[in-house]
Amino acid sequence: MTNKTLTFLLISLSFVINPVWANTSIAVTDFELLNLTLKLTDPKKVAEIDAQDQKNIAMINELLKSGLNNMDGFTMISISDELRNDADKSVGLLFDCASCSSELGRNNNADYIIIGRLHKPTYLFSYLIARIFDTKTNKLVKEYRSEVKGTPSKSIPGAVGNLLHKINKDIPH
Repeated sequence: MTNKTLTFLLISLSFVINPVWANTSIAVTDFELLNLTLKLTDPKKVAEIDAQDQKNIAMINELLKSGLNNMDGFTMISISDELRNDADKSVGLLFDCASCSSELGRNNNADYIIIGRLHKPTYLFSYLIARIFDTKTNKLVKEYRSEVKGTPSKSIPGAVGNLLHKINKDIPH
């Protein structure tokens, strides 16, 4: 056997023994707010609550995206608001429609896509809900729910941390 052939065989064997795995790509859209609370009549109070809701959504989005960026084995693909709005033909469509979400993820070269919602049935608590869709099969893979109550600066990081832990455990990478 020549040195060239032996070198080729050794290199080929190293790829079989130590395969090169690509990271799993996950597309992430910003979470949406589904506020089912009764509307208040005090405009000042309404403005305060709306501002807090937007702050909570921004915190969720930042924590989730930075957490996925720092997680080994995953490549996070951020979806712009413009692309999300183009795909979300009506309120909640992407959250409820597996094939619609999967198409958005596929169009952005993602293996999975996370569509999230902050579901607020009352002023006392809300639910952080994340659905993960497989872009190849157009199916819902997992849905995660965490109750968020109390001080948002404490409860939201805990809920998002719990979500990141479950994603790391459940989604192949």
